[in-house]
Amino acid sequence: MGLFRMLFSKHKCLVYTAFGNDNYYKVVGKLSGDGVSYETVSIRSANMNQYFSNNDFTQYDIYVKEVDKHKAQQAIRR
Repeated sequence: MGLFRMLFSKHKCLVYTAFGNDNYYKVVGKLSGDGVSYETVSIRSANMNQYFSNNDFTQYDIYVKEVDKHKAQQAIRR
């Protein structure tokens, strides 16, 4: 978590780290469906993508508000 995010974002609780677009959209769909507000930080690894050009190895860190942590975890487990 970057300093700016730590100081100014309301979404400080990391609830899930997804790898690849399919996994990311599956999780955020569940969060949105349950009305959970979230923010995403994406990290794209150039080294991995050069070896596996057909696959997406982007890392998505999904953050929610502390008060929504339990609700988010329940939504993700379903």
